[in-house]
Amino acid sequence: MSVRRGWLACAAFALMSHPAYAADLLGAYRQALENDANFLAARANAEATREAVPQARAGLLPNLSFSGSRTKNNTDITQNTILGPRTSHSDYVAEGQTLTLRQPLYRRANLAQYRQAEAQVAGAELTLDKERQNLAARVAAAYFDVLAAQDQLGFVAEAKKAYYEQWQRAVAMLDKGAGTRTDRDETKARYDGVLAQEIDAANAVDLAERTLASITSRPLPAAALARLDARRLPLEAPTPASFDEWAALAENANPELGSLRYGIEAYTQEVDKQRSGHLPTLDLIAQRSYSASESVSIIGSEYNTSLVGIQVSIPLYSGGAVMSAERQAQAGLERARQQYEAGRRQMTLNLRREFNNVTVGIARVRAIEAAYKSAALALGSTEMGVKAGTRNTLDVLNARQQVYGAQRDLGKARYDYVVARLRLKAAAGTLGEDDIETVNRWLTAAK
Repeated sequence: MSVRRGWLACAAFALMSHPAYAADLLGAYRQALENDANFLAARANAEATREAVPQARAGLLPNLSFSGSRTKNNTDITQNTILGPRTSHSDYVAEGQTLTLRQPLYRRANLAQYRQAEAQVAGAELTLDKERQNLAARVAAAYFDVLAAQDQLGFVAEAKKAYYEQWQRAVAMLDKGAGTRTDRDETKARYDGVLAQEIDAANAVDLAERTLASITSRPLPAAALARLDARRLPLEAPTPASFDEWAALAENANPELGSLRYGIEAYTQEVDKQRSGHLPTLDLIAQRSYSASESVSIIGSEYNTSLVGIQVSIPLYSGGAVMSAERQAQAGLERARQQYEAGRRQMTLNLRREFNNVTVGIARVRAIEAAYKSAALALGSTEMGVKAGTRNTLDVLNARQQVYGAQRDLGKARYDYVVARLRLKAAAGTLGEDDIETVNRWLTAAK
């Protein structure tokens, strides 16, 4: 338990050293938006991918370049004369500058590159949205896992107290000659067993807290978290109520599917870009150049030249590289199509699972509520039976264990139902912060 106290002390220090956030689901989600490594990586990837558009656009815009040179030249000239070879030496300076403007008029590959960049950016934006929705679902699952673990620890502590009191009563009754060794030993065995359960429950709380902290990047102790208020929790069927309507919604709204569709578009443009290697290119060129030099035969010469024209480049043969690149792009396009189909099938499966989890979750919560009420009534009846002499201590222990088990299962069923609602929306691609705010209103601040 000293480890747990140390963890709670660190958590308290961390809470004081960070900006104030509410210790509820919405606060945890907003912390995760700022600190979760997976989401931040997706955001950085989107920022990097956005730069593909201006880079590709540059291939369609004018290009202006300047070059200049200044050289010192040493020339030895040997001439044959009637008097024999005659050598002269000349030192002179040459300089030149050229300003060139090039405007692409027809470059099919550059246009395909630009369209491909637009598709890549759109896909990256949808991937970022997918990660944001996944983050919301992950935070909710981790948050309610903490609450479930804390509930279990509370139930175990309550059971430990009850079993201890039951054991002490059995010991006292035996000392008075009114009890039995069996009652004493049974209650002691239950008490010893719950001590082991308490260790496991405390460890589960610690692990759940650390899992949530790994997403939010700061500890949120279970005792400080807002609790789910069962009175505020609506047990409602999914809206829309038909799975087919959810599937149709997801086809258009699911960001992962959308990103995969843009992946197909990006590879379609890649095919066009590689195929363009067979096509001519056409550029408008405007150039202004200046040069000056001296030599033994020309003194102080200067040249100013201007030109405007059209430059055509026609590829004739590249050793088969263009055709190979096109085949490679076609294979990539087919891969993108198959990835989309696999993603669509997986999305439908995930959607069906979460849709069922919501609908079944409602029935499960109601069934366990009834089971808990029955277990509580049975415990009361058993305790009365002990006083009447028709039941024994073992019956009470078993009935009490049924109550604790029903309490635990009921809390877990409610948490699972809430998480399933959020995961259903994430699977459809419609999960937003407003949904987190809605769930947050079902919570009540920790006391």
